[in-house]
Amino acid sequence: MKLARVVTVFGALVFAASVVAAQQVPSPVKKKPRRPRVVTNLSGFEMLDTSKAKKSAMVAGATRGEHPPVALAPRFGKSYGTTPVFAWSHEGRGRRFAFTLWSDAQEEIHRAEVAGTNYAYPATAPAMELGKAYFWTVEVAAELMGGTRSVPAGVLVVSTSVREAIRRDLAGVGGRDEYATSLARARVFTRHRMWYDAVAAYTELIARNPGRAELREERGMIYAQLQVTRALADEDFVRAEELTQERGR
Repeated sequence: MKLARVVTVFGALVFAASVVAAQQVPSPVKKKPRRPRVVTNLSGFEMLDTSKAKKSAMVAGATRGEHPPVALAPRFGKSYGTTPVFAWSHEGRGRRFAFTLWSDAQEEIHRAEVAGTNYAYPATAPAMELGKAYFWTVEVAAELMGGTRSVPAGVLVVSTSVREAIRRDLAGVGGRDEYATSLARARVFTRHRMWYDAVAAYTELIARNPGRAELREERGMIYAQLQVTRALADEDFVRAEELTQERGR
């Protein structure tokens, strides 16, 4: 990636962070853990330092309305895969959303109408290229709530060299036990701080193994790293504790 392109990407990211910091972030869930949690520091999921963010006038970052959706992701996170799953929360009545993927030059790459609060980027959409940064936004369908748009979240599809290191680690976790292999893969993505891949891997494992407390515990540790997903972390921790107690009966 050329230096000028990097400057453009991070200039936009700094603006996005300043807007987020100025907002009251809605909590997607209300549950709290039943006991104090010791949260492991997994720094590195968030690539953007928001402590020095300054205000800017970038049009793409503007929001309209009182309750825009909130991206449940880092301001700028990494993805190993080229078809990440995007997730967001919304406090309002809207259940239909317009998802948009933007280039770092603020050009629209892909737009889709979504029912619900997550969207798996389809393989049939314009390809997300290795080593490039993108932004994504979600807005409530205009006919419902006036088209309120989320603050942009950035995602870097990691370069070939980074992918090769992760690929080697993934290649070393094969085995006959499907559950153990899938869990090991999720942990590889966590270790490399691939937010989108780690969350997707744990979410898929939980769907297939709803009674496994360790899955809720480990996904909760990932969610606990960001302010916008801490309520989801609490929900996972509560469920992990319930499953542990049920197993001990």
